[in-house]
Amino acid sequence: MPEVQYGSIKRSNSDPGFHQSDASDNTATNTTPLQKALTLSDNHVAEAPPRRLSFALGRRSSSNNPSSSGNVAPTSPGTTKRKGSIQVDEAPPRKSLSYALRPQAEAYYDSRAATRTEFKRRGKTLEEYYDDNPELLPQLPFTWHHGNRRWRLWFFAFIVFVDASAVPIALYYGMKYAGDVQEYIIFIIVTTIWGGPTYLEFAIRTLRLMKKERFYRPLGTTNRWCADMLTWASALTITVVTTLFIVGSAPHDTWLRVVSMAAPSILWCYGGVLLAITLLYRFNIPAPFRISSTAKGGKVLPGVYYFIEDTLAVNGGCGAPYREALAARYRASPRFREMLYEQSLFWSIPTLIFAAILTVIAVIPQVPENWSYGVCWVAPFGFTFVWGLITITWCKARMVRERLEWEAGEFPRKIPSPSEKSVPVQNCDPVA
Repeated sequence: MPEVQYGSIKRSNSDPGFHQSDASDNTATNTTPLQKALTLSDNHVAEAPPRRLSFALGRRSSSNNPSSSGNVAPTSPGTTKRKGSIQVDEAPPRKSLSYALRPQAEAYYDSRAATRTEFKRRGKTLEEYYDDNPELLPQLPFTWHHGNRRWRLWFFAFIVFVDASAVPIALYYGMKYAGDVQEYIIFIIVTTIWGGPTYLEFAIRTLRLMKKERFYRPLGTTNRWCADMLTWASALTITVVTTLFIVGSAPHDTWLRVVSMAAPSILWCYGGVLLAITLLYRFNIPAPFRISSTAKGGKVLPGVYYFIEDTLAVNGGCGAPYREALAARYRASPRFREMLYEQSLFWSIPTLIFAAILTVIAVIPQVPENWSYGVCWVAPFGFTFVWGLITITWCKARMVRERLEWEAGEFPRKIPSPSEKSVPVQNCDPVA
């Protein structure tokens, strides 16, 4: 067999599927270049190119393909394989930086389980599925690498930054120093337009929880008036921020330091809720009331667990399947439980410390009002961005270690207590 280049098609005297023409003959000929490169036997001449013929990519061999058996031996990547009367190079396997060194594994999760259609017609919950297959590491039906849901979350985060940080800064300094507008007029405008996307998103997620179908609701409840933890935390934050805006901008002589406290109050509210839930978990205190999928009197989980669960299930549109998969992952993987507890401490304590620093900057007279306003409105979002980058790197390393340890079987698979398992609710349950 003559030497063949990768991805090319060659003719050979020994190949009955091709007729060799004299390559050294430079005389004029009536055949086109395509007919020179591809001439079929059996009294059939190709007058037009085939409908599907890839000159750049070869075909992969398959042991299950009937055309690969017979007189043709299995080929390795980069070698030549005959298919019919055409001699085609075999393409090398596709390389991936993420999966090149990962052993081949069977797919055991169907991403359709996160859709509302699959949710209505499925036979069992994801928790029940992983209970029946304890050797599998539960997978979460959401990824930041592909899909449309991720773009909605990224867009919402960008809009919140523009609305809650860029707009108050631009309006205040632009209208005060460039337009010479009085402060009370400036903050009438800021208070009117501030938080529009946030209020809209809050209304949308509240309506989703109140729908007759229970796709977005916390696990273990059929009450359509049962709000999740993030709804209560967001309601508290919106109330505090709006109150500070109204009180600070109501007087004719605006209380700029009170308005400056609106942004740090966001850190106080979310950080305080996160730390309070984490302390309940740390000291093994039963839930005083329902916290998302944890019923009253149940075992409280780390605070970050509920923020992740509620954000992805409602704002991300993943619904109850994500809540079930997250609960199954938490119960199955000790490394995952350890990571969530670490992230709860990593976000709650520094957030409150940073909020205290901004509060001091906002109220002490040594810092000018104009400076304190700018710092207090920019710093919280810069802090969140930096902490988010650290969290991404940290969690990626933790989850790689979790997968390797799971495959090696180096730790127990399930927690002994069943109290952390959410109570599955049948799809046909009546709605309160």
